[in-house]
Amino acid sequence: MIGALIFAITMFIGWTIFDAIKHKKIIKENVISGLAASIVAGIAWYILFVIF
Repeated sequence: MIGALIFAITMFIGWTIFDAIKHKKIIKENVISGLAASIVAGIAWYILFVIF
């Protein structure tokens, strides 16, 4: 579980930094999309960990 949480946090930070560099500023929409993507990725990572 902790691995999935760390993965989700890392993905959120990376996604936000990537969008900030791409758009030259931090936009609320980009932060929300990064949060949504990291939640989905964290859940998927946890499911894969439980299955395998």
